[in-house]
Amino acid sequence: MNLKKTLLVVITVIATQTTYAQYLADALRFSQFQNSSTARMDAIGGYKSAIGGDLSSLYGNPAGLGMFSKSEFSFTPSLKLRNNDITFNSKNTSGSSSNVDLNNAGVVFHAKTYKKGDLNKGLLSLNFGIGYQKKSAFRNDFMYAGTTNLNGLGDYFAETASSENATQSNLTSAVNGAAYDSFLIEATSANPTRYVPNTSTNSEQIQSVDRTGGSSSIDFTLGANVSNTVFLGASLGLSSFKFTSTEMTNEVGLYAFNGNNFDYDVNYNRNFNTDGSGINLKLGMILKPVSTLRIGLAFESPTWYTVTDNYSEELNNPLDNINGTDDYPFEYQLRTPTKLNGGISYFFGDKGFISADLGFVDYSSIQFTSSDSRTDLNTNTDIKQTYKNAINYSVGGEYRIQPNLLLRVGYQLTGNPYKNLNNKDFEISAYSGGFGYRFGAYYLDMSIINSNNKLFYSNYSLSDSSEPVSTIETRNNSVALTFGVRF
Repeated sequence: MNLKKTLLVVITVIATQTTYAQYLADALRFSQFQNSSTARMDAIGGYKSAIGGDLSSLYGNPAGLGMFSKSEFSFTPSLKLRNNDITFNSKNTSGSSSNVDLNNAGVVFHAKTYKKGDLNKGLLSLNFGIGYQKKSAFRNDFMYAGTTNLNGLGDYFAETASSENATQSNLTSAVNGAAYDSFLIEATSANPTRYVPNTSTNSEQIQSVDRTGGSSSIDFTLGANVSNTVFLGASLGLSSFKFTSTEMTNEVGLYAFNGNNFDYDVNYNRNFNTDGSGINLKLGMILKPVSTLRIGLAFESPTWYTVTDNYSEELNNPLDNINGTDDYPFEYQLRTPTKLNGGISYFFGDKGFISADLGFVDYSSIQFTSSDSRTDLNTNTDIKQTYKNAINYSVGGEYRIQPNLLLRVGYQLTGNPYKNLNNKDFEISAYSGGFGYRFGAYYLDMSIINSNNKLFYSNYSLSDSSEPVSTIETRNNSVALTFGVRF
């Protein structure tokens, strides 16, 4: 896969008539879900595996559940704001969108296991928790327009129709048939199964994308406290996701017929509807050798997903009342990578702490399985050739400025998963901050996160990589509030 094709899979699935779906991009999309955090952890750069005693332990390092000395409940709503700056053929477009989410809600029940004797040795408590977490939100929409050069829809359908190796009357794809009937393509006189574009060199395009959906999980977690020194935990996660994307290209231009040029105005639409459900396991440990130091280690197994994918495409020509639609339902299994995370925290008495984490994920280990062995072979080969391991790290801290008021700050970097792209554009940096306020058994935490990322998009792909590609720079801002009570 060359550099241009690799860039395209950053944001879009490239579909062709011969394979009708490339699952390379989806394999990564559904493997990059991040475990949710409370606003406290968000503010210090994301979940910290060596902190413990926070409801985020339900979703991150389950050993942190062993540090609870009381039962606790919390929930975290958030507001997410997005601003897209789009560059397409030297033209700039901007747009914004927003949505409200419930990041997580959970409860932990504390249970002592001792009645008498040495209260600082042995199994001191077993804590059980259950929580809901939103792991990812796919919500995004954008639109832009511009002029193409020798790379419009006529070029695309000439390639997909030629790949069928069939004459016009025997084309199996209704979309290719509609392209022929709309004079976007024509068969060559030398070979009636080979097609060439019949459209003008310059056409006007409007691209529109509307995406919704997200991933969530219900987690059942058990944490143990051994001698106030060793904390162990395990968690079972029941995960699910839904991804919906409607992607439209409107193209206006001229086609040739009998030596004359005529106007055309067509819409090429692609619709993705993908649902998945799966299961995973988390194991964790936190060591507390001295009161000021904590060392954490967390393991998250692959998530084994069963996925139902419904992809369809349509070419609509309202001027000539021509329409062609193809549907491609498909089911497959997806095994996401194993995730390892380690961290260290240093506490300054009751004044605060500083904590850092390091995570490892090997995206080349993603496995795709279906009833179509050829699709499996091609997709798994592409995964190993395109993706690599990524290192994620974060650092943050908390400082108590008053008995009931705490300030927090953090930084997080998500590593580049692409083997042949060392550009920092494919890393995601996030800066965060916030505060916490305690009043009796209740508490309120707030976080603000700012991050930026760059994506590339095209609604179709050409074999010589000449398709029009836009650059989309997205600024993300998120505000989260956690309301909690100990009982």
